[in-house]
Amino acid sequence: MSFTAAAKHILNDPETSIAKRQVTIISGGGSGHEPGYAGYVGDGMLTAAVCGHVFASPSASQVLAAIERVQSPHGTLVIVMNYTGDCLNFGLAIERAKARGIRVAMVVFGDDVAVGRKSKIGRRGVAGTVLAVKAAGALARGGASLEEIIKTIKDMNEATASLGVALDHCHVPGSSAKEEHLPDKTIEIGMGIHNEAGFQKTDIMPARALVGKMIDMLVDVSDPERGYIHPSPVKPLVVLINNLGGISPIELNLIVKEAVDLLLQKHHFSIARVLAGSFLTSLNMPGFSITLLILEDRSWIELINQSVDAPGWLSTMPRSSFSANIACSEERETLRKNDMNVADDGDGQDLCVLKKAICSACQSVIEAEPQVTEFDTKLGDGDCGTTLKTAASAILQDIPQMIPQSCRKTIMGLADIIERSVGGTSSAIYCIYLNALGGALPKEEKGISIRTWSQAAKNALDALETYTPAREGDRTLMDVLIPFVNTLHASHNFSEAVEAARRGAEKTRCMKAHMGRASYLSADDVKSAAIPDAGAWGLKALLEGLSQGLE
Repeated sequence: MSFTAAAKHILNDPETSIAKRQVTIISGGGSGHEPGYAGYVGDGMLTAAVCGHVFASPSASQVLAAIERVQSPHGTLVIVMNYTGDCLNFGLAIERAKARGIRVAMVVFGDDVAVGRKSKIGRRGVAGTVLAVKAAGALARGGASLEEIIKTIKDMNEATASLGVALDHCHVPGSSAKEEHLPDKTIEIGMGIHNEAGFQKTDIMPARALVGKMIDMLVDVSDPERGYIHPSPVKPLVVLINNLGGISPIELNLIVKEAVDLLLQKHHFSIARVLAGSFLTSLNMPGFSITLLILEDRSWIELINQSVDAPGWLSTMPRSSFSANIACSEERETLRKNDMNVADDGDGQDLCVLKKAICSACQSVIEAEPQVTEFDTKLGDGDCGTTLKTAASAILQDIPQMIPQSCRKTIMGLADIIERSVGGTSSAIYCIYLNALGGALPKEEKGISIRTWSQAAKNALDALETYTPAREGDRTLMDVLIPFVNTLHASHNFSEAVEAARRGAEKTRCMKAHMGRASYLSADDVKSAAIPDAGAWGLKALLEGLSQGLE
C-alpha cells in the first residue's frame, strides 16, 4: 500500500502486477467519511482511492492521476456515490482518460431512500455503496470482466436501500460559522452524510420504535416515493448497520439487536449476513444508518463474505506487512504541470488591470466567507464559504509570483490554482467556466475590448451549461452567473451586469431549490429560512469585488 501526497491517493501496490491480472477498481470522494474510502484499499477491494477535502469532491486532475496510475488492460471501474461534485469531477477525469486511450467506466451508486423519486438529482450514495465496492473488488480479484462487474453493481444498486437518522449535525473542522443544532429531544430522519437535511424531524423515541419506523420505510413497497426495493421472505437480506461517527458501541449493538429482531419477527425476512460498525461516517455525527441489500443473486453473499486485506473492512487485518513509511518510493506523479509561469506577449496594461481586479475579487470573497458559511450551514453542508475562501487565498498567494503573461493564460491559470487548492462542485463549475473563458479569448490580445470579453463570457457560459443541468430558477450560483453574463453580453456594461447578478442572488431567498443540497429540504423550509443560496451569494461577492477592482 502506498500514499501519493500531492494527488491525495491511497494505492494498493501500484508497482506490482495487480493491474496486469485483473480489472482495477477506484472509488473516492470528500474526506470526513473514514474509513470510506481510503480504508478500503487492499487486495480484494479497491485498487485506489482518491480523497478530496472534507465533504468536497477531489479534483478531476487527482482522479485522472489515479486512473493513469492503476490503469489495466482488463479495464478500470470507477464507483462514485451520487453527489453532483463527485459525478462532475470523476466524470471529467474519465472523459480525459478515454481520450488518452484508457479503458475506463463509471458507475454512479445511489441508495438513500430519504430522496424520493420526484427529485431531479436521484438517490444520494450512502453506506450501501460500501457493499458495492466490496462486491466489485471480489469480482475483480476473481477474474470477472469489466462488463460483468458493471452489471452486478448496477443490479445491486437496484436491490439496495439505506436510511439514516441523527440526533444532531456533525461539526465541520475549520468552519467559522455558528454551528447549527437540532432542538433538544429532536431527531432527524433522512439526514445526509454531509449534514443535508432529512425529510422528517420528530421527537426522540426509544431505539426499538425508531428502528422499527426506519425499517418500515425501507421495506414499504406501497410508498410511491421511497419504495425502491421489493423484499420478500424467500429472498435473504444482507443488513448493514452503519455508525455515522458519534454512536457508542453499546448503542450501536442495541440498534443491531432491534433491527434483527424486527426483520425476523415482524417482517419474517431471512438474514444471510449482518454487518455492524463504522463503514461510511460523517465526522462525529451522532447517528446511524440502516442498509438492506436483497440477495437477488445468491452469489452476492460470497462476494460480501470473501476475506480482504483492506484495513477499513470489518474484522479484517492486513496479512501483509504495513510499513510506517507509506510514501511512494518514487512519486511518478501524472498531474500535468500548468503553464502559468511561461511568459508571453500579452498586453501589459490589460494584465495590470486584470490582476488588480482579480485581487479585489478574491479579497471580497474572503470578507464574505462568514456570511456565506452561515447561509450554507443552515441550508447546506457548511463548506461553501471555506471552499471559496481557500481558493481565493491560494490565488492571492500565487498571483505575485506569476510571470507576466496573456489575459488568456492568466484566466486559465486561475482555474489551475482553484483545482489544486479545493475540490467539490463549486470548484468544478468555476474551473470549467474559467477554462472555457480563457479559451474563448483571442490569442493575439492587444487591448481586449469589452465586446470581446462579453462574447467570451457568453461562450464560456454555453460551454458550462453542457456539463450541468442547473439553470436560472434552480437556486444555485447559476442564478447569479446567467443574468450577469446575459446582461454583459447584451449591454457591454460591467456595472449593469453586476447589478443583474445582485438581483439574481437576492431572488434565491424565496426560490424552491431544484439542485444542490438545499434541494433535499422541503420548499417550505427553504422559503421560511429566507436566506439566499450560499454559492450564489459567494459569486455575487466575487463579482462585486471584481467591479471595485476595475474602477
